[in-house]
Amino acid sequence: MPPPSSGTGEADRDRSRRVAVRDPLDVFVARWAVLRLAREIGFSTTAGHELAIVVSELSTNILKYGVRGEIELRRVEDHAAGVGITIVAHDEGPPLASLEAAMRDGWGDRGPIDPAILRRGGIGAGLGAVERLTDRFEYLPDGARKAFRVTRFLHRPRRPGTSPTP
Repeated sequence: MPPPSSGTGEADRDRSRRVAVRDPLDVFVARWAVLRLAREIGFSTTAGHELAIVVSELSTNILKYGVRGEIELRRVEDHAAGVGITIVAHDEGPPLASLEAAMRDGWGDRGPIDPAILRRGGIGAGLGAVERLTDRFEYLPDGARKAFRVTRFLHRPRRPGTSPTP
C-alpha cells in the first residue's frame, strides 16, 4: 500500500488517505497521517493530538478485535459545520454485542470489565474517548465487517450543556 498522500494541492483535497492496520507499527503510521492532515487543514496542535488519540483508539481496536482493517482519513466540508476531518475505521471482525455498553467507560461490549482480568490490555474507555473528542460518531455494523465513522470540525459546534471549545 502506498504511503498517505503527501501533497496539499486541490487534487489531494478530496482524496482519502488510507492506512492498512495489521500490526502495531501501523497505529503509528495512522497517527502520523492524521497529524499531518490536521496540520494541513489548520487544526491547533492540541486538536491534532486529540485526533491522534482518536486514530490510536480506533486502530488498536482493529488490532484487538478485528482480523484486519484500515483507517481512512478525509478532509470534509459541511455547509453548516465547516471544514473538518472524517476518520473511518473499517475492520473484518465480529460486530459489537452492544454499542451502548461499549460506549460506557469501564465497560466492554458485553458489560463491565473486571479490573482483575483486564483482557486484551484495555480498560474500556476508548470508544467513549473517541466520541468525546469528535463531533460526529457513527457505528456501522455490516455482517462480518464493521466500521466507525467519526468527524471532527476545525471549529467545533457547541454541544448542548457545554461551553465552546477550540
